[in-house]
Amino acid sequence: MRPKILILGRETDIGKHRSYVAAVRGAGGEPELALPTGGAVRNESALEEFLRPFQGILFPGGPDIEPWRYGEEPHKKLGPTDPELDEGQLVTARIVLSHDIRTLAICRGLQIMGVAVGATLYQDLPSQRPSEDIHNIREPTKCLAHEAIVEEDSLLARLSGSAKFRVNSRHHQAVREGEPAGLIGPFRIVARAPDGIIEGIEVPAHPFCLAVQWHPENLSKDGNPAAEGLFRGFVEVCRTIMPPTVD
Repeated sequence: MRPKILILGRETDIGKHRSYVAAVRGAGGEPELALPTGGAVRNESALEEFLRPFQGILFPGGPDIEPWRYGEEPHKKLGPTDPELDEGQLVTARIVLSHDIRTLAICRGLQIMGVAVGATLYQDLPSQRPSEDIHNIREPTKCLAHEAIVEEDSLLARLSGSAKFRVNSRHHQAVREGEPAGLIGPFRIVARAPDGIIEGIEVPAHPFCLAVQWHPENLSKDGNPAAEGLFRGFVEVCRTIMPPTVD
């Protein structure tokens, strides 16, 4: 049986999320697109009930996060935002951390995880943190823009099969590092771009809570070892908590 994986977005946005659906399915999971709204956002018990059918949750990429949610005024280069999406994903991010729900977060998903535990964001990397590394190559989606340098003792390195590999990159925002260095709330920073931008975080004490800034869903179907390893490892750990089958 395939573990049910919630892709945290609106069903009407299926066109934007086809690559995530394909990557989860290709790794052996059964993806479903849904977003908590209304009572499920305002009431923890209702949210728990909404999440109950799923063995894992995937936070996909998407629009910029509203700056007021991390205590800042909008930057002039801020892109489109989606208040309902922010609300549904942020409350879910906090509950997956407190309830040990298996979680993989990608691009905006990493930023949501950071904001959920009190981090702030670079609202626009080119203007706020200039670098020779290019972080926002929209097309082609499989273009390998720069290296990810990964801590060798991390879950990310184990799943990726390497501590250094090239990744695609499609973002103009990123999580800022706070104090103490190397940590963001319960998350350990485990990967960076050559210019120091955070590319991967994980919670050591969690069964599986891992977030990356690049887009492995665009690379997994082409035999990219790091991308395949991420999705395969995520789906397998979700499979371990499935109820036993009855003969």
